[in-house]
Amino acid sequence: MSKEQQESIQETITRFINKGVYQTKIIPTESPSVVIWSKTRKCLVGANGQPNSLEVIDDGNGNLRATYDNNIFISLQNRSELSESDVKEINQSEGIIVTNATYGKPYFRFGFIPN
Repeated sequence: MSKEQQESIQETITRFINKGVYQTKIIPTESPSVVIWSKTRKCLVGANGQPNSLEVIDDGNGNLRATYDNNIFISLQNRSELSESDVKEINQSEGIIVTNATYGKPYFRFGFIPN
C-alpha cells in the first residue's frame, strides 16, 4: 500500500474482521502510538472527544477523591500482518485498540487491552 492509498480506519477494522477477529474486540482510535485506557470505565480516556482521564471515585467510606490511578498506558505496536495466532489471542483477550495512523507506511498498529 503506498502513501497515497492509506487505508481508512474502517477498512483496517474490516480487514481484521475478515481475518476472524470478533468485531466486539476492536476499539478504533486516531491516536498514532500510545493511548490511555481506564480500567474501571473500560474505555479510552484523555484524548480529544474522550472522557477526562481524571476520575472521581468513592474510597469506600463515603469520601470522594480525584485520581488517575485506574488508568494505564497502552503502546500500539507496528505490525505488518495479522497471523492466525494473533486472531486467536485477540479473540481470547479483553480486546485491542487499533489505529491506522501510520504516516503512510504499509503496516497497522494495535495494542492489547489489559484485564
